[in-house]
Amino acid sequence: MVRDTRLVQTAVIGDEHSDVPIILPTEAIELDVFRRAHQQDTFWCGLLLGGCGGQLATKLYVDRQCHFQHNPLPNGAPNTCRRPSVGESSADHLYVKSAMSRSLLEYGRAARFAFPPPIGSLVDVDLEDGLSLRIHMDAAVRPDWERQGAVILGPGVVPDPDVLAGCPYVYRVKCDSDGANRRVWIGTQSLARPTEWVPFSECTWTDEGLLTPAASRIMRDRSAAGSRPAAPGPSAGRGALPESVVTFVRGLEAAQRTGTVDHVRRLCNGSSSFLDGLSSTARAEAERALTEAKAWLATHEEYQRRIFKDLEAAVRERRAWDVRSGIQQAASLTRWGASAEEHRILAAARAYLREHDYADQPPAQAAVSRQLHYKPAPAAKRSKSKKPNRAKESAARARALLERLDRESDLLADDELAQLVEELTRAANIAGPNLRDPERKRVASWGRKVRQRRPARTAATQPRARTKPPAAGKPESPARVKLDPLAAAVKTILQKAAATGTTLTWAQIRAQLPPGLPALERSQQTSVLIQVDRSRAGTAPLLSALVTGADHDMHPAYPRIAAAAGRPQPRGNLEAVAQWAVEVSRFQRA
Repeated sequence: MVRDTRLVQTAVIGDEHSDVPIILPTEAIELDVFRRAHQQDTFWCGLLLGGCGGQLATKLYVDRQCHFQHNPLPNGAPNTCRRPSVGESSADHLYVKSAMSRSLLEYGRAARFAFPPPIGSLVDVDLEDGLSLRIHMDAAVRPDWERQGAVILGPGVVPDPDVLAGCPYVYRVKCDSDGANRRVWIGTQSLARPTEWVPFSECTWTDEGLLTPAASRIMRDRSAAGSRPAAPGPSAGRGALPESVVTFVRGLEAAQRTGTVDHVRRLCNGSSSFLDGLSSTARAEAERALTEAKAWLATHEEYQRRIFKDLEAAVRERRAWDVRSGIQQAASLTRWGASAEEHRILAAARAYLREHDYADQPPAQAAVSRQLHYKPAPAAKRSKSKKPNRAKESAARARALLERLDRESDLLADDELAQLVEELTRAANIAGPNLRDPERKRVASWGRKVRQRRPARTAATQPRARTKPPAAGKPESPARVKLDPLAAAVKTILQKAAATGTTLTWAQIRAQLPPGLPALERSQQTSVLIQVDRSRAGTAPLLSALVTGADHDMHPAYPRIAAAAGRPQPRGNLEAVAQWAVEVSRFQRA
């Protein structure tokens, strides 16, 4: 007799169409108890498991793992079932359905369940009062946050940081083994708190749908915060605020709304010199926005730090299941750039997974490992609040500007270069002895370079007449004709990026250019983007805002492109970053 050698751990009870799942114990002594408890039951490779619909038998071993076994066909031929997954988690969608059904019945409510393809990945729940939910058990189907109804995410499904930034919480679901059963847990994930897991028995159902204890607390806190007197908006107060302050506040709000941590951090870190030149009323408004932004930033940084700490611990403790789940979340948080330490942790996690591709721990084993290795973190010591050290902040800003000038000076127009060097000189003067002698020499060197470029540029441009548009009927210049196909291709690429709310570097744009086009030279980049944005409606967001430097920061030529498209000329680099953050957020809201 030809035997099935696949280690099938899950089945359904009754017939091939059943949605009642069962797990076979792996130990012989447990299987004896299991058989006595299920003497009257039949086990099937259920269609809702993605199975063949054939009947299964239990197979007992004393020296290895017990499992279900496909019965051979009537002619003795082996069963050719192509069920995609046979492990203990392969029936989790049915266990989730069963747990949710029991929870709904406790509240006198009923629902209709469906399992769209791919089988095991999705559970659709339609309640009798018109509410609906979609449960994503894995990442096979991308969650649609715009669809009507709630979304619940399974293990390994990473919510986009923008989603977490834009809503108070996201529901999660997971299962772990309890003998011949699977326990179902509902989690409440938010940026401000660790994910809190509870069984369905602790959840309630309201007119708005599922409500966990953590979600109830979050909404209660938000309601209490909303009942407090609102802080005055940017236009409140005595008289109109300067345009630079309005732009700064809007930039901070836009960066927070889209969850762009680096934009918020840059605006906060560079604010000292900006605040110095403001009146008391304008400064109070800017400081109010800064206080809110810094609180938001602290919450996000703590959340990101916790994710990377957990990932590093999972690699160290060799918990492959948790590494595979955590690396997706960690990578999504660093799409705008990562620190050297975060790069190191991600590299270690990827190396570990490559090494253990064929030895993944099951979720139950990972849960046991977590309990064995768990050590409560010591309570963080509260440090007394200190006033910001103006000189040290300016020294850090000066070093950042030096690095940027070394990296991007050849991309900058003369006025942009002069503006950056002026800001560098100002920061260096405030920094005082916090800058080392070699750094001061580099600051002085950039000052000399700017002074040398100014007269050279004046002499070069003195005899040159202003370019006039071509007369009617005359052909356009070869340079213009050469840029037209490039601008059209770049516009198409950026429109695709705009549809997904993502940014691109020039290297990524070049990689997507269709073959046969002229080479896109670095000196042509600004002209191409100006042409792209001039071809759009005046109120449309600037596609050029989606083009960033290699560090996912604002492209150095963006202020010049925005000015060419009719946007207000920013006064200083900080205001330019704020304008850019607002422009990027217009795509990410769409």
